[in-house]
Amino acid sequence: MKKKPFLEKESKKLLFIVNPVAGRKLFKRSFPEMIQAFMEAGYLVTTYLTQGPRDAERYAALCGADYDRVVCLGGDGTFAQVVAGLRRCGKQMPVGYIPAGSSNDFGALHGLSSNLVAAAHDAVTGQVKQVDYGVFNDAGFVYIAAFGAFIATAYATSQDLKNILGRPAYFLDVMRELPRIRAERLRITANGETFEGEYIFGAVTNNTNVSGIISLPEGTVVTDDGQFEVVLIEKLTTLPELSDAVYSVLTGDFISQQIVFFHTSEVTIEFLGTPMDWTLDGEYHRGEKKIAIQNRQKALHVFVPEGPVPEEPLP
Repeated sequence: MKKKPFLEKESKKLLFIVNPVAGRKLFKRSFPEMIQAFMEAGYLVTTYLTQGPRDAERYAALCGADYDRVVCLGGDGTFAQVVAGLRRCGKQMPVGYIPAGSSNDFGALHGLSSNLVAAAHDAVTGQVKQVDYGVFNDAGFVYIAAFGAFIATAYATSQDLKNILGRPAYFLDVMRELPRIRAERLRITANGETFEGEYIFGAVTNNTNVSGIISLPEGTVVTDDGQFEVVLIEKLTTLPELSDAVYSVLTGDFISQQIVFFHTSEVTIEFLGTPMDWTLDGEYHRGEKKIAIQNRQKALHVFVPEGPVPEEPLP
């Protein structure tokens, strides 16, 4: 019997956006098999290799509306850019995500396979999961917006070091950063209350773990409940306070009296002094005097496995 060809005249179109410098660049070994997975699902594939910062967002916004499905390969930052680009062009569609970065926090939380070929299959045959999305002034994020100490290393750590060491690279940069920690006075408005204080760190997140540095208490995160988790660390004045704060954010056991933790659907953060820079899903965002963050419940749609998928390390 003659084998039916992968593609026919009525084949649907798939845009495959690839960050060629993500992780250790090992995706190249599996690239033909990923393309074959898309073709077997009936898609005519166009591949775009990103050329620089924010290019994934730019191209998704420019061309995403012309395709029946968009799949991206890279880290969480690449995925967040593609989601933002599709929202800009008004295309409401679930996104396929093949996690291939040095740290894939979003993918790990939502059960995406670390086997690239399996993840490619899931991106075209899996089920759609709806999770909350963050609006950050005129930008957006898929799982974290943060400023100050600790998380700044998510965009400061060199790509080469991340490729070689993975998560430990972030921890090394955290330790180097400690002597340079500064506090800023903030005004925080959330849940109908306003309070002020001096803080060295803040995060608005929808994940239990960020880059192996920030861990939240077990059982506190529900990714589709319309609520973000907010973590603030007050100014530290003694070595024991510093030790407790570092232990708390690394382990998720919030023993530090300097940590403020709450849930909210929206929060406004005003810098009464010099604004700190932010990271949105690991990507640098310049500091602003006033930040308004809102939770868009179940506004982010991503393809996940139909059932349990064996996790395998990258080849």
